[in-house]
Amino acid sequence: MLLARKMHLHYGPIALASLLILGGGLWQYSLGTNEDPASGSSPAGLVVGSIAAGIILFELLLWPRKRLRKYKLGRTKFWVAYHLWLGLACGPLAFIHSGFRFGGTFTTFLMALLVLVLASGVFGWVMQVFIPRWMLGNLPQETIPSQIDDVSLLSALENRQMLTVTLGPKPPNTGKLVVLDDQLDALKSGRSLPSMTLDPTTPAIQKSKAIVVGALQRRDPQRVSFGQELADDLNASDRSEIWKQYTLVVEPFLLRNVISKSTQVASRSPIRNLQGAQEWFKNLQTSCSDSANPILIALQSTVEQRLQFDAQRMAHAWLHRWIAFHAGISVMLGVLLLVHIIQSLRYM
Repeated sequence: MLLARKMHLHYGPIALASLLILGGGLWQYSLGTNEDPASGSSPAGLVVGSIAAGIILFELLLWPRKRLRKYKLGRTKFWVAYHLWLGLACGPLAFIHSGFRFGGTFTTFLMALLVLVLASGVFGWVMQVFIPRWMLGNLPQETIPSQIDDVSLLSALENRQMLTVTLGPKPPNTGKLVVLDDQLDALKSGRSLPSMTLDPTTPAIQKSKAIVVGALQRRDPQRVSFGQELADDLNASDRSEIWKQYTLVVEPFLLRNVISKSTQVASRSPIRNLQGAQEWFKNLQTSCSDSANPILIALQSTVEQRLQFDAQRMAHAWLHRWIAFHAGISVMLGVLLLVHIIQSLRYM
């Protein structure tokens, strides 16, 4: 969510947070002296501490509020705005509550945990502001994250069909393609893709009738235009080399998340990043005749598409996985805050 585009929603929370910090700080400071500063048990300390505890409770209510959308407990954008700025106010309010000092070991740990919660929240907010902008400008091939592997499977099928039309059947001694029968059945039925196995024989080109709902549907007209005239211009060395490199490098990279030992495939592939892929295809073009360039350009486009999918998947991980950490330490903070309140009441 690009919160920075809707700053008018934040004026109220910013004003409220500023008023609480300024009012509480002046009140607490006025009750103390240089020799005997005010403490958390002072009237101002108790009020400010109670406000800070109430804000933390409000912050924790954001998660159950998402589960109760049907009750219309206020618009999400207002909840998020108050969650952000009142949450940030908790740090100064807690410091004011303590009498502008950290105190003992437990209260110091509690303050450090609060700072960590605030830092993780700010980190998440920054990620939600900048990552979608970066994705919009740098990932034109974006698709639904859960269907990245499915789209890559369809790209591999298109590549096989293209190479078969232009190069003919795969020559022997050029590596082994993978069997895709189970993957196609899973794709058609909507199941997750199982692991692939190597085909001990010459693979058959499979045609998928599956539709990946909502995913990028890419049909390159250049692939369709590859015909007999291009095939006639290619020599036997080009055919063998392109099939070999596709079998050993390109397709394993496209399908690495569903091939056994996918981690090793991804880490060792010479096309695992954009710079490496561009250099690798440049060297492959040098080793082949000029007639093979259209085919190599088409293959390179599928690899670059997959690289963009990988970048998109990583961006989504940054956008969403921080929430688990932020929520976990927030709950821990709430529990320790309850312990702190109980201990304080016992000594009052």
